[in-house]
Amino acid sequence: MLHAWPVEDLPGGRVRVLTQETRIGQPAAALAQERPNPMLDGHQAWPDGLVGTASK
Repeated sequence: MLHAWPVEDLPGGRVRVLTQETRIGQPAAALAQERPNPMLDGHQAWPDGLVGTASK
């Protein structure tokens, strides 16, 4: 699995964080079939945490 998190400065004091992922191989294919999907949930938890911290 490969991950990237490009972070961009935007006008108005805003920031955009993109999450990108690629998965190759049988373990990754099996993980993609799990419900709930632990990778998707984990990726969403990270920006949720950033927003929560920035809001304080």
